[in-house]
Amino acid sequence: MVCPAGALAGAGLNAMTALLTEPMKTPDQTNPGPAADKRRAARTRCLRAARCVFNRGYSDLSVLVRNVSATGAKLTGDGLFCLPDEFELQTAAPSGAVMARWVRRVWSRPDSIGVEFLEPERKLPPDAIDPSVALRR
Repeated sequence: MVCPAGALAGAGLNAMTALLTEPMKTPDQTNPGPAADKRRAARTRCLRAARCVFNRGYSDLSVLVRNVSATGAKLTGDGLFCLPDEFELQTAAPSGAVMARWVRRVWSRPDSIGVEFLEPERKLPPDAIDPSVALRR
């Protein structure tokens, strides 16, 4: 902040001290910001292996699901820039079954992307999964 010369001279040292000693607000006292306003559902942290399948099934990319909600998920990994705007996300269920759903990229950063779920989760039949690229639990 730039003040004109002499603007604080009349206010004195007390005004300057008050400005410098004002307590900083903690994160819980500040505005939650625009990102919190855009969230439609509560997120749950997780660390789940997943695969992004695109190019009509001829290409895939291994990623990690870092958090998930009823409406979307955050994915991390290398090479996320090569993903199309919409693709199939395949995750391993605790039972060992592979679950899939179509997703759309909503936001992206160099090391992570946010996706929105376009359809409910569905179980893939065992014969539809190539064992050489199946997800490891």
